[in-house]
This record gives sequence, C-alpha cells and structure tokens, in this order.
Amino acid sequence: MMNERLIPFVRGVYLIDREDPDTMKDAFMNEVIENGGAYTEATGEKTGLYEISLHGITACGASEIDAIHYWIAAANKAIANPKGEEVEADGFITTHPPRGTPRNHAEEIANVMAERDASNLHAFQRMPFGIS
Repeated sequence: MMNERLIPFVRGVYLIDREDPDTMKDAFMNEVIENGGAYTEATGEKTGLYEISLHGITACGASEIDAIHYWIAAANKAIANPKGEEVEADGFITTHPPRGTPRNHAEEIANVMAERDASNLHAFQRMPFGIS
C-alpha cells in the first residue's frame, strides 16, 4: 500500500549520485529504520537474495544494489499506476468507454416477427380496386 512518504523518498533517492552505492545503501537503511520496513541480507540457507520491503513495496536482488534498483523500479510503477491497473506492453493503460444497455437479441427478433405478422394482416384486410 502506497503511503505519503513514498514519493518524497523516491525523489530524494534520485538526488543521490549513482556512483556512490554506500550512500544509496545508507539512505535505504535509514528509511527502513525510520518507517518500519524490512532490509534482509542474503543468507546461504534461504534464497540467497537481498530483500527490501519499504512503503508497501517489496523487491529482491542478487546484491544490495540490485535489490535497491528493483525497488526503485517497482516504486516508480506504483507511483505511476496507484490503482494497480494492468499496464500493457506499450506502457499505457487502455480504458474503454462505458457500454450502454446490452442488446436483447431474442426480444429484437420477437419484435421484428410481430411487426411482420401485423403488416401481413393489414395487407389482406383491404383488397385493391374495390374488390372485397
């Protein structure tokens, strides 16, 4: 679940120099401590992955930096698409206009048949040229 600290934190992360991984790690560790997230280091017994869970977003990576980069990518997706709608391959969410009342084909057929039968009856009630 996205919270009010997510966007300011992601903005702050972009200000950190990419060539300084220690500062990036410190920023994430501090944010986890201050906001009740989880920063799990890789162990041989488990999956061998680093896991970061922060502001409702979880990401794993083979190294701390990989986990951080995956977390940032997931955070950007959450910010761009807060409702969690399905994003297509082109990066857009396709929405369709609301549809009206669905057609009832059986009723339409019955109405056409009734019109046809009614028009045939009227045709034979009055004969042309005064013949009755």
